[in-house]
Amino acid sequence: MNSAPASTPRLASVFRNWLSLIGLTILVGSVFSFFLLLLLDAMAHFANPYIGILTYLVAPMFFLLGLCLALFGAWLRRRQVAKTSGPLAPLRIDLTRPRDRKLAAVFLVGSVGFLLVSAIGSYQTYHFTESVSFCGQACHGVMKPELITYLHSPHARVACAECHIGKGAKWYVRSKLSGTYQVYATMAEKYPRPIPTPVRNLRPAQETCEECHWPKKFVGNLERTYSYFLGDEKNTPFTLRMLLNVGGADPTHGPVGGIHWHMNVGNKIEYIASDEARQKIPWIRVTDAQGVVTEYRVPRFTNSLEGVEVRRMDCMDCHNRPAHRYQTPNSA
Repeated sequence: MNSAPASTPRLASVFRNWLSLIGLTILVGSVFSFFLLLLLDAMAHFANPYIGILTYLVAPMFFLLGLCLALFGAWLRRRQVAKTSGPLAPLRIDLTRPRDRKLAAVFLVGSVGFLLVSAIGSYQTYHFTESVSFCGQACHGVMKPELITYLHSPHARVACAECHIGKGAKWYVRSKLSGTYQVYATMAEKYPRPIPTPVRNLRPAQETCEECHWPKKFVGNLERTYSYFLGDEKNTPFTLRMLLNVGGADPTHGPVGGIHWHMNVGNKIEYIASDEARQKIPWIRVTDAQGVVTEYRVPRFTNSLEGVEVRRMDCMDCHNRPAHRYQTPNSA
């Protein structure tokens, strides 16, 4: 059997360069850090968003960085050897040799370990970026007021992602792409204060709110009592009682009428807003259950709908802060 020339380096030697060694060092360190942070996160008595960021975002990024450096260094080394000494010796695996069996076993265990680490990291990253602690605490300077109002709202047990993202991979990807700019805006101090409403590009309420709320349910009338104090010397108590005609929009569940007549059950309502807050409405189109269309417009509104956004009315047009209610000083 003819042996390979002594000057021909082995395949393993392509990793014997400074770039690959640095990459392998970063790779091993990131794996160690991942498991160490994972242990710390599991043993912590309370959720810490910063440990989660390091565990499920930073450590996997360094792992990929080290892997890319190692492979890139090996590719450069292989090109250099090919130019000076000809092609490298081909890789031959013979499982009858103990050395090859040992290397194959190490490779198999390492591959399974890599897939396991990747699966755990991907799964935990997916859920961590949708957690309340990540949304409300990781960007604490921006979202702290929103988080406090959320914790004291009727939706305090509903995760942020349930309303702002919802189900499905399409909206998850869209939210993460939008979040990329939000991270930049936070770092560059370019975000608005306070965060304005309504939220743009929010998912339709039929795909979020109605996952819990029953739109066809007949509500009827609701009585509300509001307590105030007058501005006189004695701060005299003043009570205001109101009867809210909520009603419903489905004739099979009760009389049609009231505030909820606007719901997308029996009627379709579309409108155009001429301001960012959607408070100035120059045009409305109503389509009832029989398909009859009625339009309302202010006298100065043109008949052309080109270049304007026609929005279909949903829950968020009235309940635009269901989980982030800011009370006035008097109400508080």
